[in-house]
Amino acid sequence: MFYEIQPDEEKQQYKQMLAIIGKLTRLFSESACPYLPYRVQENVFCKYFNADNLARSDCSADAKKNRIGVGLKTWMGNDDQKVAEFDSLREKFCNLEGLELVKKIASFRNERIRVTKNLHGIDEMVYHIVKRIPSAMQILEHTFETIDIDNIRLIPNRGNVNNTYFTDGKHTYHFSMSKNTLYMIFDNMVLLDSFNVDILDDPYSYLMGLADNIPQLTISPQTPIDTTNKICLRLYSTKSNGEKYVFEKSGLNQWNARGRVRDPNEIYIPFPSEDRERNLGFFPPRDQSFNLLLPDGTPISAKICQADGKAIMSNPNKVLGEWLLRKVFELPENTILTYEMLKVFGVDCVIFTKMGELQYAIDFAELGTYERFYNLENSNE
Repeated sequence: MFYEIQPDEEKQQYKQMLAIIGKLTRLFSESACPYLPYRVQENVFCKYFNADNLARSDCSADAKKNRIGVGLKTWMGNDDQKVAEFDSLREKFCNLEGLELVKKIASFRNERIRVTKNLHGIDEMVYHIVKRIPSAMQILEHTFETIDIDNIRLIPNRGNVNNTYFTDGKHTYHFSMSKNTLYMIFDNMVLLDSFNVDILDDPYSYLMGLADNIPQLTISPQTPIDTTNKICLRLYSTKSNGEKYVFEKSGLNQWNARGRVRDPNEIYIPFPSEDRERNLGFFPPRDQSFNLLLPDGTPISAKICQADGKAIMSNPNKVLGEWLLRKVFELPENTILTYEMLKVFGVDCVIFTKMGELQYAIDFAELGTYERFYNLENSNE
Protein backbone atom coordinates (compact mmCIF):
# COMPACT_ATOMS: atom_id res chain seq x y z
CA MET A 1 0.00 0.00 0.00
CA PHE A 2 1.11 3.59 -0.71
CA TYR A 3 -0.72 5.74 1.84
CA GLU A 4 0.44 3.85 4.91
CA ILE A 5 4.14 4.51 4.24
CA GLN A 6 3.81 8.28 3.70
CA PRO A 7 4.92 10.72 6.42
CA ASP A 8 2.19 11.61 8.92
CA GLU A 9 2.59 15.33 8.23
CA GLU A 10 1.99 14.81 4.49
CA LYS A 11 -1.07 12.67 5.17
CA GLN A 12 -2.49 15.30 7.51
CA GLN A 13 -1.99 18.10 4.98
CA TYR A 14 -3.52 15.95 2.24
CA LYS A 15 -6.64 15.27 4.29
CA GLN A 16 -6.90 18.88 5.39
CA MET A 17 -6.86 20.16 1.80
CA LEU A 18 -9.43 17.58 0.67
CA ALA A 19 -11.66 18.66 3.56
CA ILE A 20 -11.29 22.34 2.60
CA ILE A 21 -12.32 21.57 -0.97
CA GLY A 22 -15.22 19.46 0.30
CA LYS A 23 -16.47 22.41 2.41
CA LEU A 24 -17.32 24.20 -0.85
CA THR A 25 -19.60 21.41 -2.10
CA ARG A 26 -22.68 23.69 -2.28
CA LEU A 27 -20.99 25.64 -5.06
CA PHE A 28 -21.46 22.61 -7.28
CA SER A 29 -23.95 20.17 -5.78
CA GLU A 30 -26.79 19.70 -3.29
CA SER A 31 -25.55 16.22 -2.39
CA ALA A 32 -24.81 15.29 1.21
CA CYS A 33 -21.57 13.76 -0.08
CA PRO A 34 -18.60 16.13 -0.50
CA TYR A 35 -17.78 17.27 -4.00
CA LEU A 36 -14.26 16.50 -5.31
CA PRO A 37 -13.34 16.94 -9.00
CA TYR A 38 -10.94 14.23 -10.11
CA ARG A 39 -8.42 16.74 -11.50
CA VAL A 40 -8.31 18.46 -8.13
CA GLN A 41 -7.71 15.13 -6.41
CA GLU A 42 -4.79 14.43 -8.77
CA ASN A 43 -3.18 17.81 -8.12
CA VAL A 44 -3.68 17.69 -4.35
CA PHE A 45 -2.29 14.15 -4.16
CA CYS A 46 0.84 15.06 -6.11
CA LYS A 47 1.43 18.31 -4.21
CA TYR A 48 1.20 16.95 -0.67
CA PHE A 49 2.86 13.58 -1.33
CA ASN A 50 5.57 15.10 -3.58
CA ALA A 51 4.63 12.74 -6.41
CA ASP A 52 5.13 13.15 -10.15
CA ASN A 53 1.86 13.96 -11.90
CA LEU A 54 1.36 11.57 -14.84
CA ALA A 55 -2.37 12.16 -15.23
CA ARG A 56 -2.09 14.26 -18.40
CA SER A 57 0.06 11.59 -20.05
CA ASP A 58 -3.00 9.34 -20.34
CA CYS A 59 -1.02 6.30 -19.22
CA SER A 60 -2.23 3.66 -16.78
CA ALA A 61 -0.83 5.55 -13.76
CA ASP A 62 -1.90 9.03 -12.65
CA ALA A 63 1.04 9.61 -10.32
CA LYS A 64 4.42 8.16 -9.44
CA LYS A 65 6.61 8.31 -6.37
CA ASN A 66 9.68 6.21 -5.58
CA ARG A 67 8.97 3.73 -8.39
CA ILE A 68 5.39 3.21 -7.20
CA GLY A 69 2.71 3.98 -9.78
CA VAL A 70 -0.63 5.19 -8.45
CA GLY A 71 -4.02 5.11 -10.13
CA LEU A 72 -6.15 7.85 -8.57
CA LYS A 73 -9.91 7.46 -8.22
CA THR A 74 -12.73 9.33 -6.53
CA TRP A 75 -16.41 8.44 -6.52
CA MET A 76 -19.63 8.15 -4.56
CA GLY A 77 -21.69 4.98 -4.25
CA ASN A 78 -21.14 2.27 -6.86
CA ASP A 79 -17.75 0.52 -6.71
CA ASP A 80 -17.98 -0.64 -10.34
CA GLN A 81 -15.59 1.86 -11.92
CA LYS A 82 -13.97 2.58 -15.29
CA VAL A 83 -10.32 1.52 -15.55
CA ALA A 84 -9.55 1.80 -19.29
CA GLU A 85 -10.98 3.02 -22.62
CA PHE A 86 -10.17 1.54 -26.02
CA ASP A 87 -11.86 3.85 -28.54
CA SER A 88 -8.86 3.86 -30.89
CA LEU A 89 -8.71 0.05 -30.97
CA ARG A 90 -12.41 -0.62 -31.63
CA GLU A 91 -11.77 -2.03 -35.09
CA LYS A 92 -9.74 -4.82 -33.47
CA PHE A 93 -12.57 -6.13 -31.27
CA CYS A 94 -15.88 -4.84 -32.68
CA ASN A 95 -16.62 -8.21 -34.33
CA LEU A 96 -15.67 -10.31 -31.30
CA GLU A 97 -17.87 -11.55 -28.49
CA GLY A 98 -17.81 -13.65 -25.35
CA LEU A 99 -14.53 -15.12 -24.17
CA GLU A 100 -12.66 -14.09 -27.31
CA LEU A 101 -13.72 -10.48 -26.78
CA VAL A 102 -12.72 -10.16 -23.13
CA LYS A 103 -9.39 -11.90 -23.68
CA LYS A 104 -8.57 -9.40 -26.41
CA ILE A 105 -9.55 -6.49 -24.14
CA ALA A 106 -7.51 -7.99 -21.29
CA SER A 107 -4.46 -8.20 -23.56
CA PHE A 108 -4.83 -4.51 -24.47
CA ARG A 109 -5.17 -3.61 -20.80
CA ASN A 110 -2.07 -5.61 -19.84
CA GLU A 111 0.00 -4.07 -22.64
CA ARG A 112 -0.79 -0.56 -21.47
CA ILE A 113 0.10 -1.38 -17.86
CA ARG A 114 3.35 -2.99 -18.97
CA VAL A 115 4.34 -0.04 -21.17
CA THR A 116 3.44 2.46 -18.43
CA LYS A 117 5.66 0.68 -15.92
CA ASN A 118 8.57 0.39 -18.34
CA LEU A 119 8.22 3.93 -19.64
CA HIS A 120 8.18 5.62 -16.24
CA GLY A 121 10.42 3.28 -14.24
CA ILE A 122 7.62 1.83 -12.09
CA ASP A 123 8.06 -1.41 -10.15
CA GLU A 124 4.62 -1.73 -8.54
CA MET A 125 1.21 -0.12 -8.84
CA VAL A 126 -1.73 0.58 -6.55
CA TYR A 127 -5.12 2.28 -6.77
CA HIS A 128 -5.63 5.14 -4.30
CA ILE A 129 -9.30 5.98 -3.82
CA VAL A 130 -11.08 8.86 -2.13
CA LYS A 131 -14.64 7.67 -1.61
CA ARG A 132 -17.15 10.34 -0.70
CA ILE A 133 -19.90 9.44 1.72
CA PRO A 134 -22.37 11.75 3.53
CA SER A 135 -20.38 14.47 5.36
CA ALA A 136 -17.11 12.52 5.15
CA MET A 137 -14.37 11.12 2.92
CA GLN A 138 -12.72 7.72 3.11
CA ILE A 139 -9.22 6.90 1.90
CA LEU A 140 -8.93 3.39 0.52
CA GLU A 141 -6.46 1.48 -1.59
CA HIS A 142 -6.81 -1.49 -3.90
CA THR A 143 -4.39 -3.73 -5.77
CA PHE A 144 -3.53 -2.61 -9.30
CA GLU A 145 -2.38 -5.54 -11.41
CA THR A 146 -2.61 -7.07 -14.84
CA ILE A 147 -5.45 -9.39 -15.77
CA ASP A 148 -4.66 -13.10 -15.55
CA ILE A 149 -5.72 -13.99 -19.08
CA ASP A 150 -5.17 -17.74 -18.66
CA ASN A 151 -7.74 -17.84 -15.84
CA ILE A 152 -10.44 -15.66 -17.40
CA ARG A 153 -13.95 -17.07 -17.34
CA LEU A 154 -17.25 -15.47 -18.22
CA ILE A 155 -19.83 -14.83 -15.50
CA PRO A 156 -23.11 -16.33 -16.70
CA ASN A 157 -26.52 -14.66 -16.27
CA ARG A 158 -24.98 -11.27 -15.74
CA GLY A 159 -24.81 -8.35 -18.12
CA ASN A 160 -26.47 -7.95 -21.52
CA VAL A 161 -25.64 -7.73 -25.19
CA ASN A 162 -23.51 -4.63 -24.62
CA ASN A 163 -21.91 -5.62 -21.30
CA THR A 164 -19.83 -8.76 -20.80
CA TYR A 165 -18.90 -9.67 -17.22
CA PHE A 166 -15.87 -11.83 -16.47
CA THR A 167 -13.38 -12.71 -13.74
CA ASP A 168 -9.75 -13.78 -13.69
CA GLY A 169 -10.09 -15.38 -10.27
CA LYS A 170 -8.80 -12.26 -8.54
CA HIS A 171 -11.09 -9.44 -9.68
CA THR A 172 -14.40 -9.01 -11.46
CA TYR A 173 -14.59 -6.89 -14.62
CA HIS A 174 -17.10 -5.96 -17.25
CA PHE A 175 -16.58 -4.58 -20.71
CA SER A 176 -19.05 -2.20 -22.32
CA MET A 177 -19.02 -2.63 -26.08
CA SER A 178 -21.11 0.51 -26.63
CA LYS A 179 -18.64 2.64 -24.66
CA ASN A 180 -15.43 0.73 -25.58
CA THR A 181 -14.71 0.81 -21.85
CA LEU A 182 -13.42 -1.70 -19.31
CA TYR A 183 -14.78 -1.51 -15.76
CA MET A 184 -13.55 -3.24 -12.62
CA ILE A 185 -15.48 -3.91 -9.43
CA PHE A 186 -13.39 -2.57 -6.56
CA ASP A 187 -14.48 -5.23 -4.08
CA ASN A 188 -11.19 -5.73 -2.21
CA MET A 189 -10.48 -2.18 -1.06
CA VAL A 190 -8.62 -1.60 2.19
CA LEU A 191 -9.90 1.27 4.34
CA LEU A 192 -6.87 3.23 5.54
CA ASP A 193 -8.28 6.50 6.83
CA SER A 194 -11.42 8.63 7.05
CA PHE A 195 -12.29 12.15 8.10
CA ASN A 196 -15.35 14.35 8.44
CA VAL A 197 -16.12 17.15 5.99
CA ASP A 198 -18.07 20.16 7.23
CA ILE A 199 -20.05 21.17 4.14
CA LEU A 200 -20.85 24.88 4.29
CA ASP A 201 -24.50 25.83 3.84
CA ASP A 202 -23.48 29.14 2.24
CA PRO A 203 -20.02 28.90 0.63
CA TYR A 204 -20.70 32.13 -1.28
CA SER A 205 -20.72 34.23 1.89
CA TYR A 206 -17.65 32.38 3.13
CA LEU A 207 -15.70 33.17 -0.05
CA MET A 208 -16.94 36.77 -0.07
CA GLY A 209 -15.65 37.12 3.48
CA LEU A 210 -12.25 35.93 2.35
CA ALA A 211 -12.28 38.50 -0.43
CA ASP A 212 -12.70 41.30 2.12
CA ASN A 213 -9.30 40.38 3.59
CA ILE A 214 -7.42 40.16 0.30
CA PRO A 215 -5.20 43.22 -0.33
CA GLN A 216 -5.98 45.35 -3.38
CA LEU A 217 -3.97 44.01 -6.29
CA THR A 218 -2.48 45.96 -9.16
CA ILE A 219 -3.36 44.12 -12.35
CA SER A 220 -0.61 44.15 -14.95
CA PRO A 221 -1.28 43.55 -18.64
CA GLN A 222 -1.70 39.83 -19.19
CA THR A 223 1.39 38.11 -20.53
CA PRO A 224 0.70 35.59 -23.31
CA ILE A 225 1.20 31.99 -22.27
CA ASP A 226 4.71 30.88 -23.19
CA THR A 227 4.49 27.76 -25.35
CA THR A 228 8.00 28.00 -26.80
CA ASN A 229 9.45 25.53 -24.31
CA LYS A 230 7.57 22.50 -25.72
CA ILE A 231 7.21 20.84 -29.08
CA CYS A 232 5.34 17.71 -30.17
CA LEU A 233 6.67 15.26 -32.77
CA ARG A 234 5.01 12.29 -34.43
CA LEU A 235 6.41 8.77 -34.32
CA TYR A 236 4.53 8.00 -37.54
CA SER A 237 3.93 9.33 -41.04
CA THR A 238 0.63 9.86 -42.84
CA LYS A 239 -0.40 8.74 -46.32
CA SER A 240 -2.44 10.94 -48.66
CA ASN A 241 -5.62 9.13 -47.56
CA GLY A 242 -4.94 9.93 -43.90
CA GLU A 243 -3.71 6.45 -42.96
CA LYS A 244 -0.97 6.54 -40.33
CA TYR A 245 2.03 4.22 -40.57
CA VAL A 246 5.61 3.78 -39.35
CA PHE A 247 8.33 3.57 -41.99
CA GLU A 248 9.79 0.06 -42.13
CA LYS A 249 13.35 1.21 -42.83
CA SER A 250 13.70 4.53 -41.00
CA GLY A 251 12.59 6.30 -37.85
CA LEU A 252 11.77 3.73 -35.19
CA ASN A 253 12.85 1.03 -37.64
CA GLN A 254 16.15 2.58 -38.70
CA TRP A 255 17.91 -0.63 -37.71
CA ASN A 256 16.17 -2.22 -40.74
CA ALA A 257 17.59 0.24 -43.29
CA ARG A 258 19.57 -0.97 -46.28
CA GLY A 259 23.30 -0.41 -46.63
CA ARG A 260 25.74 -1.01 -43.82
CA VAL A 261 25.23 -3.56 -41.08
CA ARG A 262 23.31 -1.85 -38.26
CA ASP A 263 22.84 -2.41 -34.58
CA PRO A 264 19.32 -3.85 -33.92
CA ASN A 265 18.69 -0.93 -31.52
CA GLU A 266 19.36 1.91 -33.98
CA ILE A 267 16.38 4.26 -34.13
CA TYR A 268 15.67 7.96 -34.41
CA ILE A 269 12.72 10.25 -33.82
CA PRO A 270 11.62 11.92 -37.07
CA PHE A 271 11.86 15.72 -37.18
CA PRO A 272 10.14 16.53 -40.48
CA SER A 273 10.35 19.86 -42.28
CA GLU A 274 6.93 21.20 -41.20
CA ASP A 275 7.84 20.65 -37.55
CA ARG A 276 11.30 22.15 -37.96
CA GLU A 277 9.75 25.25 -39.57
CA ARG A 278 7.19 25.80 -36.81
CA ASN A 279 9.84 25.27 -34.09
CA LEU A 280 12.87 27.15 -35.38
CA GLY A 281 15.68 27.37 -32.84
CA PHE A 282 14.09 24.97 -30.36
CA PHE A 283 17.00 22.51 -30.57
CA PRO A 284 20.70 23.35 -30.83
CA PRO A 285 22.37 23.15 -34.28
CA ARG A 286 22.91 19.83 -36.02
CA ASP A 287 25.48 17.54 -34.35
CA GLN A 288 25.55 19.66 -31.17
CA SER A 289 25.03 17.24 -28.28
CA PHE A 290 22.41 18.03 -25.64
CA ASN A 291 21.20 16.30 -22.50
CA LEU A 292 17.87 14.47 -22.71
CA LEU A 293 15.96 13.20 -19.68
CA LEU A 294 13.84 10.11 -20.35
CA PRO A 295 10.44 9.66 -18.63
CA ASP A 296 11.88 7.19 -16.12
CA GLY A 297 14.49 9.74 -15.04
CA THR A 298 17.41 8.30 -17.05
CA PRO A 299 19.66 10.98 -18.62
CA ILE A 300 21.12 10.34 -22.07
CA SER A 301 23.00 12.34 -24.67
CA ALA A 302 21.23 13.22 -27.93
CA LYS A 303 21.64 15.42 -30.99
CA ILE A 304 20.00 16.55 -34.23
CA CYS A 305 21.32 14.51 -37.16
CA GLN A 306 21.00 13.73 -40.87
CA ALA A 307 20.45 16.05 -43.85
CA ASP A 308 18.57 19.24 -42.89
CA GLY A 309 18.39 18.00 -39.29
CA LYS A 310 15.49 15.63 -39.97
CA ALA A 311 16.33 13.16 -37.19
CA ILE A 312 16.80 13.20 -33.42
CA MET A 313 19.16 10.48 -32.23
CA SER A 314 20.76 9.40 -29.02
CA ASN A 315 24.54 9.43 -28.77
CA PRO A 316 25.52 6.65 -29.31
CA ASN A 317 22.60 5.88 -31.57
CA LYS A 318 21.65 2.53 -30.02
CA VAL A 319 20.97 3.91 -26.51
CA LEU A 320 17.49 5.26 -27.28
CA GLY A 321 16.48 2.06 -29.07
CA GLU A 322 17.72 -0.14 -26.24
CA TRP A 323 15.50 1.80 -23.88
CA LEU A 324 12.38 2.20 -26.05
CA LEU A 325 12.31 -1.00 -28.13
CA ARG A 326 13.70 -3.44 -25.56
CA LYS A 327 12.94 -2.01 -22.12
CA VAL A 328 9.65 -0.17 -22.71
CA PHE A 329 7.97 -2.01 -25.59
CA GLU A 330 9.84 -5.28 -24.90
CA LEU A 331 10.06 -6.13 -28.60
CA PRO A 332 12.37 -8.95 -29.72
CA GLU A 333 15.28 -7.82 -31.86
CA ASN A 334 14.53 -7.48 -35.60
CA THR A 335 10.80 -6.89 -34.98
CA ILE A 336 9.27 -4.25 -37.27
CA LEU A 337 7.43 -1.68 -35.14
CA THR A 338 4.09 -0.78 -36.75
CA TYR A 339 1.49 1.89 -36.12
CA GLU A 340 -0.91 -0.86 -35.03
CA MET A 341 1.54 -1.66 -32.23
CA LEU A 342 1.67 2.00 -31.19
CA LYS A 343 -2.13 2.02 -31.01
CA VAL A 344 -2.07 -0.94 -28.66
CA PHE A 345 0.65 0.69 -26.56
CA GLY A 346 -1.48 3.85 -26.46
CA VAL A 347 1.22 6.30 -27.67
CA ASP A 348 2.05 7.70 -31.09
CA CYS A 349 3.99 10.92 -30.49
CA VAL A 350 6.46 12.56 -28.13
CA ILE A 351 6.66 15.93 -26.39
CA PHE A 352 10.04 17.57 -25.89
CA THR A 353 10.38 20.16 -23.12
CA LYS A 354 13.28 22.60 -23.07
CA MET A 355 14.45 22.75 -19.45
CA GLY A 356 17.45 25.04 -19.95
CA GLU A 357 20.54 25.52 -22.08
CA LEU A 358 21.22 22.13 -23.75
CA GLN A 359 18.82 20.51 -21.24
CA TYR A 360 15.69 18.76 -22.53
CA ALA A 361 13.13 16.20 -21.35
CA ILE A 362 11.02 13.83 -23.43
CA ASP A 363 7.66 12.27 -22.68
CA PHE A 364 5.44 9.99 -24.72
CA ALA A 365 1.89 11.10 -25.45
CA GLU A 366 -1.42 9.44 -26.24
CA LEU A 367 -2.93 8.95 -29.68
CA GLY A 368 -4.09 12.20 -31.25
CA THR A 369 -1.93 14.48 -29.08
CA TYR A 370 -0.02 15.86 -32.08
CA GLU A 371 -3.21 17.07 -33.76
CA ARG A 372 -4.47 18.68 -30.55
CA PHE A 373 -1.09 20.22 -29.76
CA TYR A 374 -1.04 22.15 -33.04
CA ASN A 375 -4.85 22.53 -33.40
CA LEU A 376 -4.89 20.39 -36.53
CA GLU A 377 -8.04 18.36 -35.78
CA ASN A 378 -10.11 20.22 -38.35
CA SER A 379 -7.38 21.26 -40.73
CA ASN A 380 -6.15 19.58 -43.90
CA GLU A 381 -2.49 19.67 -42.85
